Amino acid sequence: MKDTVKFAASMIIVFVAALGIIYMIYQAGYQAAKNEQQPVIVYQVDNAGVEMFGKITDKEIIEGRYTVTAGAYGKFLVTKEQYESLKVGDRIPEYLKKRGS
Repeated sequence: MKDTVKFAASMIIVFVAALGIIYMIYQAGYQAAKNEQQPVIVYQVDNAGVEMFGKITDKEIIEGRYTVTAGAYGKFLVTKEQYESLKVGDRIPEYLKKRGS
């Protein structure tokens, strides 16, 4: 009986140690992947005195924020209504041209 209890206790200790090692490996991989993730950067544009021309080239929802890309000018943060009213290929709207002025 004592041998059975010792064996069971030993198996439990080995099992818990194995789980601990697996958890540490998982955490190391998770932290490495988290560190590799690039942050999303949305710039506030100050284009006072500059005439913008071109078209909307992309629309995205990034982490719940509505953005449109206007050619070489980059991403612009817009409201949901503005996002829904714009289509890829549309000219850059006046409210984006007036930001910063």
